[in-house]
Amino acid sequence: MTVELHADERWAQNLRRMLVGVRHEAVMAIARPVRPETEYRAEDTVFRQLHEAGKQVRVLLSAAYVSSRGRQSVLRQFTLGSRIRVTDADFCNALIVDRERAALWSAAPGEEPRGYLVAEPALLGVVHQFATRTWHSARDLREHLEVRDGLDAVALAVVEQLSTGAKDETAARALGVSLRTYRRYVAQLMTRFEVSTRFQLGMRVRELGLLG
Repeated sequence: MTVELHADERWAQNLRRMLVGVRHEAVMAIARPVRPETEYRAEDTVFRQLHEAGKQVRVLLSAAYVSSRGRQSVLRQFTLGSRIRVTDADFCNALIVDRERAALWSAAPGEEPRGYLVAEPALLGVVHQFATRTWHSARDLREHLEVRDGLDAVALAVVEQLSTGAKDETAARALGVSLRTYRRYVAQLMTRFEVSTRFQLGMRVRELGLLG
């Protein structure tokens, strides 16, 4: 069964009730929040309590979400350490409990948030599989933040030039450096991210949400 609802105040209450009722496992994925950050902090408290009680908990965040909030805000908001991971994959906000029920919610620009309560087994299986596989392949939150924070303004400018597909000569002029220096910057980034091609570098910086 799938039920459509407005993602309003009662929606937040439904999510908290779902979390309190967890028996074995809870997975939360946040890509584009449509609710106040204080509500996510409250849910993080419940997640910590579940984790301390021996339940399996996972939190998946989009790189775009992390980038939009800043380091300190995200660390205050989520405190589960290695149970929180970051991905560049596109996904819908979701809470999955015990593989038996799920809440999915999102909002298109300019529209009211909409949510769905899902209990249909086949759909639940697909949602759970996608969320857990994405979580396992994602990057630890603190590691993600450390990589981002370790890049200076020049490195970020090089990343931006690479993302536009600009030729090396054009990018070097835009940064006000010589062609040789620009290429050295690119080589340093490739070494830093442990990749051997510019294509792989582009994939890596997208994964880390370094393109805005």
